[in-house]
Amino acid sequence: MKKESGLTFLEILMTIVVLTVALIPIMQIAPFGVRNARNIERLTHCVFLAQVKVDEIRNRAIDSYTNGGAGYDESATAFSSPYATYKYTVADNEAADIKNITVTVWYDEDGDGTVDSYSEAWREDEASVVLDTRVADRG
Repeated sequence: MKKESGLTFLEILMTIVVLTVALIPIMQIAPFGVRNARNIERLTHCVFLAQVKVDEIRNRAIDSYTNGGAGYDESATAFSSPYATYKYTVADNEAADIKNITVTVWYDEDGDGTVDSYSEAWREDEASVVLDTRVADRG
């Protein structure tokens, strides 16, 4: 009697079922990984751009503490290319001796000039970063 090697139809069918059951959850997880990677990249850019803006304000403060008599307030201003989709605001408490300056940077996904937070599970919040600093009059 000759013994034949190979797989039966039932073994092949069971292998396909097991692979399908294993691959479906993996395929559902993949988009979440891509979305999280995109959000991390946007947050990294926000931190970098906020730090650049804070350094710019500190350098201006060295030259002129009062910025020529005006505060440091700026609202929903876009960065230059390639960061044009990132917006920032600068808020100044306009104190005489020590100014508290708040820089907010966000990825303006919908282009409305505001930081959006969504309660719906299917929508993402816009990536944003807030940095506070203090600038003192050295004069």
